[in-house]
Amino acid sequence: MRVVKDLPSQTEPSQKGTLCPRFQTRGWFVFLMLLGISGYLYLNLFLLPNVPILLSGDQVFFWMNGQRMLHGERPYLDFFQFTPPGADVFYSALFKVLGPRIWPLNFVVLVLGVALCWLCFVIANQIMERRLALLSALLFLTLIYTRLPNATHHYFSVLAVMGATAVLMREASLRRLAIAGALLGVASFFTQTHGLAALLAFTLLLCWEQYSTDDFWEKFWRKERILLLGFILVLLILSAPFIASVGLKQIWYCQVTYVRKVMVHAPETHLLGMPEYSNWRGLPLLFVMGEYSRHVFVYGMLPTIYLLVLMRCRTKLSLTTFGSRKVALLGLVGSFLLGELIFSLNWLRLYAVSMPGIVLFIWVVSTTTRFRRYGLISLWALVVLLGLSQPWFAQHREYLTVELPAGRSAIEPSEFEKLSWGMAHTRPGEFLFQANWPGMYIPLGVRNPVFLDTASTMLNPPWVERAVQQLEAKQVRYIIWAERLDYPVDPHRPRTANIVPLRTYLHTHYRLARLFQDGDEVWERK
Repeated sequence: MRVVKDLPSQTEPSQKGTLCPRFQTRGWFVFLMLLGISGYLYLNLFLLPNVPILLSGDQVFFWMNGQRMLHGERPYLDFFQFTPPGADVFYSALFKVLGPRIWPLNFVVLVLGVALCWLCFVIANQIMERRLALLSALLFLTLIYTRLPNATHHYFSVLAVMGATAVLMREASLRRLAIAGALLGVASFFTQTHGLAALLAFTLLLCWEQYSTDDFWEKFWRKERILLLGFILVLLILSAPFIASVGLKQIWYCQVTYVRKVMVHAPETHLLGMPEYSNWRGLPLLFVMGEYSRHVFVYGMLPTIYLLVLMRCRTKLSLTTFGSRKVALLGLVGSFLLGELIFSLNWLRLYAVSMPGIVLFIWVVSTTTRFRRYGLISLWALVVLLGLSQPWFAQHREYLTVELPAGRSAIEPSEFEKLSWGMAHTRPGEFLFQANWPGMYIPLGVRNPVFLDTASTMLNPPWVERAVQQLEAKQVRYIIWAERLDYPVDPHRPRTANIVPLRTYLHTHYRLARLFQDGDEVWERK
């Protein structure tokens, strides 16, 4: 592979309109780009003219937690949570201002996507010309973000991490280090590991820059302590109300001990965390091929690009050249975010931290003579294909428009049965325990009555006993159960016995009232 040694438009700081230290791009170009991205996301999130599509994904857990905080409940004490409370606080504030409705949730996904794409463009424009920076942002949008619109804690955290990266792209002055450290503190308020991973990447870069200088330790520590101070100070300020009300011991248990015992594991599927389609034989062949081609590409591209980029920047000399420091910074941040996922790999987490790899992939293609022309043409073609097909499919799927308690929404036909039953048998504000998946709470306006988020959270027997007591004390009328929760007790895995008291209570005090087509069951109190 032959690498272009001298590309003035990409490597010379004196060329106007390329490596702009203060993100010098024409206002109209950025405005039109963001306007186009907003329109694209709107077509993926709303049926024309203005009907929000009911979304799913891990974000429903944070919707539920935001609803619980809106009613005065506290994370870690009144309801279970193993991530920092940033996303819960955000959704609670959103519901307080706009109400627990569907359209604000979709609007959050839209705004978050626009912000991420803007950051992607800004960062890419530091190492590439503007049209390639645009390609980076659009590839991230079409290949990554809209694969599953999901405003989960990962994307909020990555937004802060990439903001900190953009701040340090030009230089590591003390002021910029303080700002970057503060943004990493915000990132760790949403996801405890993302901010720490980026902090390690920034620390390694500072060490790399100062390694061969005189008074290495003094120069390194002078910058590192500013970075650490900004990180620790902001994280403590954000966390202080929860430390005061919950206690540091309980927070440590939920965010560290529980995560170590439950969330650190092998990839979630046999395909390294890629989704497994149990009914793949009944799916269109083109869909299956397209989905797995996308996943295989992203899974293979990220580690390859990071390894290639860091090998290019491995010498001190290469790091001092203009632009190489920025490339090294992106490579380090991406590598540490990727390495963190080894402990709990799935495709959604991988996609959420892929922005540095997307930018560097475009950079590598554009600076490689052999692949530059045809590689860029292929990538533009891919962006156009995804950019046209995804909104078309979103607008032409067989949705049902329903007036839910959370507002008018477009829902999948498979969801209609369950939600229509819920509207007929519950009222907003009532308690209902959805033991399998918390997707009904916000659409129906019903509330989770127990400490657990679902019946799958069964690490400690006292949690189950507490759930049974809460179901009894509140006389919860309906429980939505699932067949998969009736798993046998494994003598070699004592944790599997923790759910038994809840199952016993269910069969003793409730009767089976309805079976949905997806296998979920409605149990009504006797």
